[in-house]
Amino acid sequence: MRIQKLLVATVLASVVAGPSFAQTAEKYQELSEQLVAEASGAMTSEQAKEAQGLYERALVANPANIDALIGLGKAHEAQGRVGSGLKYYRKALELEPNDKNALEYQALAFLKRNLRARAESNRDKLASLCTDGCKELEAVASAIEEYSARKADASLQSEG
Repeated sequence: MRIQKLLVATVLASVVAGPSFAQTAEKYQELSEQLVAEASGAMTSEQAKEAQGLYERALVANPANIDALIGLGKAHEAQGRVGSGLKYYRKALELEPNDKNALEYQALAFLKRNLRARAESNRDKLASLCTDGCKELEAVASAIEEYSARKADASLQSEG
């Protein structure tokens, strides 16, 4: 009997607290989105360090914000830390495996690390997601072509 009363009290407390919890969660999600927008502006102004801080704050407000994770990856890359950027793209893809932006930026970072096969894998996944084509697929396919051409030119120059 005592356990039933405790259970009922717990359920009632969660029902009463439910709407305020939902409102709080919504406020944090909105804050996270605002911080991502500010960070994107900082990235446009080539202020990667400032953008990084804003993206980090956005993740504190909402750890599942895919755009913040991708933005952090881009901010790290802009500061010359491609490996750190790859870490954030991977985290974004763990949350949303079919996120086209994360697949694109990860593929481009793979090419910077001379990981062509992994970039091609992302291109193939984008091709399956974008059956009618999409800008992310076009960007990755173009980057792989340019990468291949640069490698071929470098190979010819080293032979000659």
